[in-house]
Amino acid sequence: MFLAVDNGKKLSGQLFYIKSEYSFDVRPSRNSDITLMLDFLYLGFDSETMLAQQVWGYNPYVTWNERNLISPCYFVGELRLQELFEPGTSNQLKEKWDTSYDSKTGWLCIGNEKHSKNDIGVEFANDIIAVVADTGELKSIWLKPYIQE
Repeated sequence: MFLAVDNGKKLSGQLFYIKSEYSFDVRPSRNSDITLMLDFLYLGFDSETMLAQQVWGYNPYVTWNERNLISPCYFVGELRLQELFEPGTSNQLKEKWDTSYDSKTGWLCIGNEKHSKNDIGVEFANDIIAVVADTGELKSIWLKPYIQE
């Protein structure tokens, strides 16, 4: 389960998508000793604070679904992991996270692109938004990377 905290704090850095590697990366990288997997994409947390730090990993652009996306409403804050995981572990959240891409806006949505009024969006790092359902489950991750050939 996840908790979005509305405190105006977000992590700095630049989100990249490296086309030749089919992967996302954040620079500079941060300590992320707990990872949750969305297929082959990792959402990293610091075990001392239980706060989301970054995303990285494999997500081939050739599988993205081109769509007109409406980005979610969100606030700037922190994404806190409320379940206990051992440092150094990776856990699959669920199988089959679809990726949709809007070439007009540059936004990607990994997960469920439809949002309801009860969903909570939080930008915890530059150009990285997590959408949490009212049940506390992660519904989607929205990314607006700098695309690097």
